[in-house]
Amino acid sequence: MCSKGFILVFLAYFSLVTSNLAPFITKCKWDDSKCIKESSMKAIPRFADGIPDLNVETIDPLNVKYVDASSSNIKLIVTDVVVTGLKNCEPKKVQRDIAKSKLFFKVLCSPDLNGKYDMKGQLFVLPIEGNGNLIAKVPKLVINVELDLAEKEGKDGKKHWHVKAWKHTFELKDKSNVKFENLFPNNEFLRNSTSELIAQNGNGVINEIGQPVIKAVVAKVIENIKHFFTAVPTEDLALD
Repeated sequence: MCSKGFILVFLAYFSLVTSNLAPFITKCKWDDSKCIKESSMKAIPRFADGIPDLNVETIDPLNVKYVDASSSNIKLIVTDVVVTGLKNCEPKKVQRDIAKSKLFFKVLCSPDLNGKYDMKGQLFVLPIEGNGNLIAKVPKLVINVELDLAEKEGKDGKKHWHVKAWKHTFELKDKSNVKFENLFPNNEFLRNSTSELIAQNGNGVINEIGQPVIKAVVAKVIENIKHFFTAVPTEDLALD
């Protein structure tokens, strides 16, 4: 009886220490893009909810405290940003290139953004100023990300992916809505006319001054991907 109990305890312990740390990941061969894409599709909602045991923070909602989006033409500080909708991002293309140690993502997202802004300068060659609430709805945001990977031995003695560098681009595939509340607080005519111009040119506003904000959001997501790779060995992520 004791020997049977010992065997059961040993088997239970063995199953724990050898269990996959990320069971929601389907392990794929590096060149099986279809498998990798399908695995990513299932993993995104789980990842977005956060995985405390793997040091992955919740990214839907995603919080960004401070972004300096200023340029030579405008001073723009964005604070207390809350982004929602990232758990519904759809992977359009996910590829690994083991020869170049790269991982490529192309995802379609429809995020909503709420935050605070403080702005003064020129937008579309026109004067603009104000501070208050910032609201943006981006129905079709396509983000391309390229990760440069390396392999390092983790504290568990196993190989782990390490993100050495990354870069991104984005495209707007549908009309975006951007609203800066409290523009020109002392001039109702300028406030109304400028607000109308922005409402008609949401994509132009994002392309003109929103890039640092999008980069900050992508950076937060990648920071959590780094934490995930640090926690989970490559043997639990891929077949090669």
